[in-house]
Amino acid sequence: MTAAPASLRIGTMLCALMTYGCSTVDVRTNVERVEIANSVYLTLPKAEELTQSFDATQLLVADYGEQSYSFQAQLEVRPGKITIAAIPLWGGTLFSVTYDGSVLRTQGMIDTHGINAEYLLADVLLMTWDPEWVNARLQGAVLKVSKSNDSRTVSRDGEPVIEISYEMPDAWTGRTHFKHIERGYVLDIRTAEFSGS
Repeated sequence: MTAAPASLRIGTMLCALMTYGCSTVDVRTNVERVEIANSVYLTLPKAEELTQSFDATQLLVADYGEQSYSFQAQLEVRPGKITIAAIPLWGGTLFSVTYDGSVLRTQGMIDTHGINAEYLLADVLLMTWDPEWVNARLQGAVLKVSKSNDSRTVSRDGEPVIEISYEMPDAWTGRTHFKHIERGYVLDIRTAEFSGS
């Protein structure tokens, strides 16, 4: 498997959790890149690059400031499309994000405090897509992978802005720890179920 999203990521969820109950739909067209840190950009995949098919269920704990939130993420990847849904522990759907290589559609999520669906999608790609693919699409920073393949660091001018560590070299096994140093949020993810090619 050369590329593959892994889980719900980001402080996006944190804001969504805080604003749960406000159901909105947002459609953004011609989404090409995401600012993942100050002056650091990640170019998103086009539809023809989304060739895999798999599903993942993940359990997440998100920490932002002094707040901590737990929820479940459902990730579905199909040729030409990525869908992520956040499910609170009490049931229902907190929000969903769908990306088809150009259009980003979110439902049930409020975009506030500079935290949005693009961040969520970018975090998934940073954690789980092939490192060479990520590096080729980063602008303003580089992704470094440890020799043991158990950590990734996004560095700008030699300073880390995002740190990712894995309990196992396979992002779909064990736990993943994602720390956005600049934006101040931490995600701990455990994949409960994974199926696909």
